[in-house]
Amino acid sequence: MIHFSTLKEYCEGINIPSPRHHDYDVRSFQENMKTVHHKMSLHKHEFYALALKLEGSGYTKTGNYSTKNLEATLFFNSPYQITYWDILPDWEGYYIMFTEDFYIEKNPTAQIGQEFPFLLVDNTIPLDIAKEDIPTFLSIFKEAFNEYNSGADFNKEIIYHHTKALLYKAARLFKKQINESELQFTQRDGDIILVSRFKNQIETSFHPGQSFENAEPHKVQFYADRLSVHPNHLNALCKRITSHSASELIYKHILSLAKSRLVNTDKSVKEIAFELYYNYPNHFAKFFKKQTGMTPGTFRK
Repeated sequence: MIHFSTLKEYCEGINIPSPRHHDYDVRSFQENMKTVHHKMSLHKHEFYALALKLEGSGYTKTGNYSTKNLEATLFFNSPYQITYWDILPDWEGYYIMFTEDFYIEKNPTAQIGQEFPFLLVDNTIPLDIAKEDIPTFLSIFKEAFNEYNSGADFNKEIIYHHTKALLYKAARLFKKQINESELQFTQRDGDIILVSRFKNQIETSFHPGQSFENAEPHKVQFYADRLSVHPNHLNALCKRITSHSASELIYKHILSLAKSRLVNTDKSVKEIAFELYYNYPNHFAKFFKKQTGMTPGTFRK
C-alpha cells in the first residue's frame, strides 16, 4: 500500500502541483480535476483533511465510510487512515489538508482528537450539509482558498483560524447528526481503533497539570498498560498501520509540543522540559537535538 509521509509526496502521488507549504494545503476540486488521478488505489498519509464536496460523480472512501450517493457533503481524513477513490472529473468543492504540527503550533495545549471526534480514525463519518448551511461552509473554504493563493503576510495565521472555524462548525454538525449508538455499532477495524485510542492517549497525557514519575508518558509501556495490551503488540500494530513505531509516534508528539512552546512562549527551556515531563532538562535537550540536529536554544533563535 502507498504511504505518503509529506504533503509534497501526496500531491505528486495523486498527480497535482506541489503544495506551497510543507504543513498545510488548500485546494479546489475544480483545479485538481485537470490532472488528478480519477481512480486512486488504497493509500494512506500522515495528515488531516477537511473537505467540502458540492457536486461530483463517483465516490471516495475513507476507512469504513463512503461519500457514495451523498450530495453536498463534508468529509474527513485522518493520519494513517486507508483511503481510495473512483471519481469522474466533475467534482466541485474545496479541501484543506494540514499536519498535526500546523494545528499544535498555534495551540500548544490542543487535543485535536478530544475537541473534534470526527477526526479520530474510526469516526470519520461524512456529514450531509443542508442547503441553507452550504453558503456558510462555502464562504469559509473560499476565503481560505483565496488567502492561500494570495501569499500575503500572515497567510498561515489566517488560514489556521479559517481551519479552526470550519472544525468547530463541523463539530456542531457532527453532534447534531451522529449519536453515540451509531458510533458504537458501526463496523470498524479493531486494530485501527486501538491505534486511534493510543494516539488519543498520547495527546491527553501531555495536557498541563498532570503528575507522573520517571517520564512515564514517554514510554510505550505506560500506554500499553492503559490500553491493556502488551507493548510489543502495540508497537507491531503502530508499525503496520502507521509505518512508525509506538515510540516514534510518542516522540513526534513531544517534538511538536516542544517546537510550539519554544516558538510561541517565552518560557525557559527548563520550564518547557518540566512541562513535557522530563525530570532533567539536559535529557530534554539531548532528545531535541537528536530529533532536530539543533539545541532548543538554537531552534528558538
